[in-house]
Amino acid sequence: MNRKAEGIAKEIAQKEGLTPEEKKKELIKAGLDFTRDIPEGPWIRVIMVVWVILCFLPGIAQLSKLEPLSFLLNLYVIKIPLFVVFIACGLLVALLPFGLSERLRVGKGGCSSDHHTVVLVKEGVYKVIRNPEYLFLFSLLVLISIIISFLFRFTILSIIGDILAVIGFTMLARAEEKFNIQKWGDEYREYMKEVPRFNFIQGLLRLRKKVK
Repeated sequence: MNRKAEGIAKEIAQKEGLTPEEKKKELIKAGLDFTRDIPEGPWIRVIMVVWVILCFLPGIAQLSKLEPLSFLLNLYVIKIPLFVVFIACGLLVALLPFGLSERLRVGKGGCSSDHHTVVLVKEGVYKVIRNPEYLFLFSLLVLISIIISFLFRFTILSIIGDILAVIGFTMLARAEEKFNIQKWGDEYREYMKEVPRFNFIQGLLRLRKKVK
């Protein structure tokens, strides 16, 4: 992607008479194809596989009694208090709107696609944070590891898996933001100044000040 392409999405959005599919083709023709430039699908699968292995293997070792995995039973088990598990359940429910945010981008983005968009969506949860989908995904993994801790051994491997998940999805968010700067230029830069990446508490406070 070159500098000349910056802001091209806004130009495409302003063209009249184009169908969503035609807008998507114009975007790809301009060299802005999210699915080509950012390997989100494979990256998410790698994150998920690594997380599952690290979080579930000690529990599987305990349940299966397999000799090759017996060394995992020597790992210190971190006991998660029951009230923390209930808090994790509540947070998971509270974060569901962030997980459904892609629907808004599909409907409002101008191309009937979650990533091939020409309209910068700033409504709903996008008023609060810039990357609600990635926040939901890594929060989902972290909270699930806590919720299932009474069934599967929560060890240092679980913590490492959660940390790697947060790092992985943060890297994806940063890559998407660079891509979005190419699409919308200064409009997206201004949006980045106004709305935090993941900090929804800060986002809500800023939104509250705007409303006042």
